[in-house]
Amino acid sequence: MPVLTVAVVEDDAQMREAYRAFFVHRDGYEHVGEAEDGEAAIDLYERTRPDILLMDIRLPRMSGIEATRRICVRHPEACVVALTTFGNYDFIVAALQAGASGYLLKGSDAATLDQALRDAIEGDMPLSPSVRRALVRAVTQKGPSPHGASLLTPRETELVGWLASGLSNREIAKRMFVSEGSVKQYLTHVSSKLGVKSRIQILVRAMNLGIIALDDLPPDQGQAE
Repeated sequence: MPVLTVAVVEDDAQMREAYRAFFVHRDGYEHVGEAEDGEAAIDLYERTRPDILLMDIRLPRMSGIEATRRICVRHPEACVVALTTFGNYDFIVAALQAGASGYLLKGSDAATLDQALRDAIEGDMPLSPSVRRALVRAVTQKGPSPHGASLLTPRETELVGWLASGLSNREIAKRMFVSEGSVKQYLTHVSSKLGVKSRIQILVRAMNLGIIALDDLPPDQGQAE
């Protein structure tokens, strides 16, 4: 397992200390720095170029969303994962539009956080279950299209179903008995057919088209997510 360098942006000193302890004592990570406001976050990224930058949303001097936007404009390859207590739609959309590679709610257990960060590096865009549901609810209020199901093959529809369950490419590959490379090819084909680019856009578009239903998503789990 490759060692991932991680930097943390958090204005709460106790939370910074907790994250520092987590990454220092957990195998597979190297804690390379921290910042307590949005402006310092940009400098932190420039100095350390971490594999993952954990970014709080509500920060002094500059919001985490604006800091994320500026970092991702300068460095499109940056992997910035929002980790916050704010799970409302406006914050979620703003962070993802700014370039965030994932959106997690604070309170995740160690194993969940570890897997989410690994997923982010692999391009899987980790989202807490309630975050995913907030996005989907907001964009599906118009109701599904009656013609969506015919756009995808049964195998592609199966993949979208596993995607809705929050599985990573590796997990989907195991369920579908194919390689991870095949899963990526399926995702490319589905993205092209639906006219979208990212995994979450596939999910949202599939909901709009009636390919999957809101009930297909994993249940909310509150702060245990």
